[in-house]
Amino acid sequence: MKKSKIAVLTAVVAAGLVYTAGAQDATLDADFGAEKTPVSKNLFGIFYEDINYAADGGLYGEMVQNRSFEFRESKRNPLDAWETVNLNGEKPKSRPKAANSNPLNKNNTVYAKIDVKQVGDGIANKGYGGMYFEAGKKYPGSVYLRSTDSSVTSVTIAAGDYKKKGAKQFTTKISGITTEWKKYEFTIEPVETTEDGQLGVYADQEGTIDIDFVSLFMADIYRNEPNGLRKDLAEMLEAMHPRFIRFPGGCIVHGMNIADRYQWKRTVGPVEERKETFNFWNYQQSYGIGFYEYFRLCEDIGAEPIPVLSVGMAHSGERDSMGNMKNYIQDALDLIEWATGPATSTWGKIRAEAGHPEPFKLTYLGIGNEDCGDDYFPRYKQIAEAVKAKYPNIKTIISSGFTYNDVNFHNAWKNVRRWEKDKKTANLVDLVDEHYYNAATWFLGNGNRYDDTTFYPRDKAKVFIGEYAAWDDGRRNSLYAALTEAAYMTSIERNGDIIEIASYAPLFAREGYVQWFPDAIWFNNHEVYGTPNYYVQQMFMTHKSDSTVKSVLTQPKTSVKKNSIGGTVGLGTWATTAQFRDVIVTNNDTNKVVYDSNKTKDLTDFREETGSWKRSGKSIVQSSQDANVRMILDNEDEIQGIENYTLQLKAQKTGGAEGFLIMFGVKGRSLYWWNMGGWGNTQSCVEKGTADGRTIIGDSQPLSLDAGRWYNIKIEVKGESFKCSLDGKVMHEFVDTMNFDPLYAHVGETDSSVIVKIVNVSGNDQSVTVNLKGAPALASNATVTYMNGSPDDENSFRVPKQVAPKTETISGVGESFTYTARANSVNIIEVKKQ
Repeated sequence: MKKSKIAVLTAVVAAGLVYTAGAQDATLDADFGAEKTPVSKNLFGIFYEDINYAADGGLYGEMVQNRSFEFRESKRNPLDAWETVNLNGEKPKSRPKAANSNPLNKNNTVYAKIDVKQVGDGIANKGYGGMYFEAGKKYPGSVYLRSTDSSVTSVTIAAGDYKKKGAKQFTTKISGITTEWKKYEFTIEPVETTEDGQLGVYADQEGTIDIDFVSLFMADIYRNEPNGLRKDLAEMLEAMHPRFIRFPGGCIVHGMNIADRYQWKRTVGPVEERKETFNFWNYQQSYGIGFYEYFRLCEDIGAEPIPVLSVGMAHSGERDSMGNMKNYIQDALDLIEWATGPATSTWGKIRAEAGHPEPFKLTYLGIGNEDCGDDYFPRYKQIAEAVKAKYPNIKTIISSGFTYNDVNFHNAWKNVRRWEKDKKTANLVDLVDEHYYNAATWFLGNGNRYDDTTFYPRDKAKVFIGEYAAWDDGRRNSLYAALTEAAYMTSIERNGDIIEIASYAPLFAREGYVQWFPDAIWFNNHEVYGTPNYYVQQMFMTHKSDSTVKSVLTQPKTSVKKNSIGGTVGLGTWATTAQFRDVIVTNNDTNKVVYDSNKTKDLTDFREETGSWKRSGKSIVQSSQDANVRMILDNEDEIQGIENYTLQLKAQKTGGAEGFLIMFGVKGRSLYWWNMGGWGNTQSCVEKGTADGRTIIGDSQPLSLDAGRWYNIKIEVKGESFKCSLDGKVMHEFVDTMNFDPLYAHVGETDSSVIVKIVNVSGNDQSVTVNLKGAPALASNATVTYMNGSPDDENSFRVPKQVAPKTETISGVGESFTYTARANSVNIIEVKKQ
């Protein structure tokens, strides 16, 4: 039997930094006499997308899953999440079916029909892994019912634990059922607290009963608003004090295909008339949280709304006809009227009828999400021109793609600069939306990104960092990742005159229903906790300066331990079928071939993670068109400990939408992969992270793979560097190492305070002498908000605040004072002006 089959070629430790501090202290010298630069009043906010079940099953207060039996759009059974049951514990004799004759309305066309063969038969719903009921609380519910032949005149609504034998059920009756659809309201008052609750609707007579839109809301709803939000999750957002909320996405804006893009008009009006759809993240959206609820939440927590609209470009590469752009233009204009128009206007009336006659505040509009390519710019331009013509005060936001430094990113900025030079188009772009999910160390090495006034002139279009987060070698939300984000945020605030708004992403993750991590807030049916990343965001939001004071940070002497890429290799595809042959791994130190696919007849040396793999002669064939297909070389006994190696192979695309994933540096869940033909068979780049989430490192090149053609692929790994060659041409070359400082800082000012932020990413306490030259008269005491711990610390449901901010008061503060920043810490020192 083989050894553990995860770490091969791993003579070095996983990526990370080890600092050894010298005796020298650090100094932070701020000059209040120098010219200050403004910090955007809206700088730090949040991004909300319905990913990881953030809406249905999450922030939305509804407890019933598939309440309107519309799951057909996701190719699931309309009765999914429902089961046939009997109130009395008997074996059910009736079988519900999905029906659509004379439905509730044109958007909610499917309902459950039961031909009741036994009194007490019905259907029950466990919500999302079991409903949480708390004894003594009241849960408001409703259901639409009819009996077309008048045979069933009443039903019993019951709720309680479905796992515990003999559990007490709360029951209530609904009577007076007619032949026409009618809404009936009820209240559940559980007699026992349980995490395994279900809600059931049971017929009291034999006959026929139609059931639709079965709803049960949580007992605790934020601000007790109708069709409301889960209180504890909404309060987590309120406690952050964000200055804006970007919504509804994210990838759900453009959808996988045009048909399932987000259409805001489907999400307003009576909730039972909102047309559900299948979302990009592979589950159903009820639109119970729609644009009305988004805007209402923004208003409740004092945040600016930043809606993002589709331009008719889908993730799959599908493009709506340019002839249909008039529809997307009208959607944008109608949205602005819906949000800001008078109650007498066409769309303002719909907002008023929902309960908000006064206009909402609206300053920003995102036009497209991560859209890119030459066909995006004319789409953006048409919508922006129409918006500016009618609503010149709305700030329009253009996408720069999905990463920080590829062809699409630079093309977007080139177009923006070209438009800025022409008087006719100079006002088309107010902000450019940049996204990047990068390795934690990237955030330490790129703090000077926005200091480049040549690329980012202060008097031109501003930056919106719409999505960013640090990956930390497969860990979900470590303190170390949060600290690197905090270090980077000091540079965001320092450049708060060019970066107008910035938001971490994603916001929510439901335990057991996760498509992406890291995430700021984790929750289950009745618990919630903030991650270290959440608390970093909260600390910066609640201690933002109004202006930046020029400062210089002198670092202590440090040494850095570097780490090699090492790892094993693997083969993969994305939405593509392919075959591989002549797969050879060579130890470059000894010139010994340590793996040769031509010397084996099977795949026992590989760990098949996803996809459909087999040997066919000398070829390794992958026949699944699923996304993210992988197989890892697992021959540990042969190649463990090699740091310098070459992977060579031939690969042929046989079908599908994209291309190859050639992996190297695989260590546990961490990996590098050469993504060839990614993003709709348009690009080549190397990504680093995990199979679940990665970031591009180095450059990106155009690449389209031809089906049926054999490609010669070569990857050379040497220590901390790699070189990727295709058919003898070098495509990517990168040294994956940087020297990082242990300390990062920002000095800012408000009307009432001086705010000093110090982030220490080292494992040692660091003494910092703070000199506030020319500062106004200050109090002698200061309040310090800090957070520290071990780099790998993470919060959990068991220990929700293992890492959380603390406060202390320090004395002896003046124009010059010394502060000791704890190891692995973020520190915010606020000194009141006298």
